[in-house]
Amino acid sequence: MQVTALVGSRRKNGNTAFISRKILEALRTALPSVETELLFLGDFDIRACTGCEGCQKSWDCIIRDDYAAIVSRIDAADGLILASPTYWYSVTSDMKRFIDRSYSLIQYPVSRREWISKYSGTGKLCVTAAVCEQHDESMMGSTLSLLNDFSRDLGIEAVASVKAIGHFDAGSVGGDSAVMEQAKRAGRLLAERLDSP
Repeated sequence: MQVTALVGSRRKNGNTAFISRKILEALRTALPSVETELLFLGDFDIRACTGCEGCQKSWDCIIRDDYAAIVSRIDAADGLILASPTYWYSVTSDMKRFIDRSYSLIQYPVSRREWISKYSGTGKLCVTAAVCEQHDESMMGSTLSLLNDFSRDLGIEAVASVKAIGHFDAGSVGGDSAVMEQAKRAGRLLAERLDSP
């Protein structure tokens, strides 16, 4: 069993990474046989989607960069963690480029009003997580909802979400017992769902 965490933050010891590691830690405690990896999208060369439609008959983006390597990890994974801090009311540019390029993972066999995803019916599961510096939850904007909508549109069920409000200093979220409990609970729930027949 494999779970891959995709982190949209470039702060490798920041709050988004901290939460992602806590989810993975709880997952491994509850399901010791699981293999996990944590990837920072900023470490990969992911170029912008050009809207060329070259992917629409193959599930493969024709832009040759590191995007395909990440997709191969999702292909192999049973579970996914999608995590991002809030930049201007939404996900980071690293996460947004990845999401935009994932247009290649859906196709329109009948019309533009209906689509199918490469992962529909695969049983893949997801946990989403978002961090916002401000204490007003509305300042998180679409960060968490975008990650949840993206997961859904890819045919990957989001089983839990973690929301951290009012955290900027790297690692400060570790002192927030409520957020840490959210992360642990998300990891345990993911383990439970992955382990169920």
